[in-house]
Amino acid sequence: MLASVGIEHLTDTELVGRHAQQPADNHFLTEMLRRHMKASADLGNRIWWLTLWLLVFTVVIAGLTGVLVWTAWRTGFK
Repeated sequence: MLASVGIEHLTDTELVGRHAQQPADNHFLTEMLRRHMKASADLGNRIWWLTLWLLVFTVVIAGLTGVLVWTAWRTGFK
């Protein structure tokens, strides 16, 4: 649909500028929304991986803390 309009090749700045000149044309809004949704999805994927790594590191730190407490308890805090 948008390929027939010919606005997919425009940069974000050019797209906003064209929309400012023709505010009643919804094709520009549709393209801006499509780009925003794609960028949001990409950011969401990056945040998901960051969250996973933070969870892994938290579990590792908790495990190491448990080992240290168990070792100290077993040796009688000497």
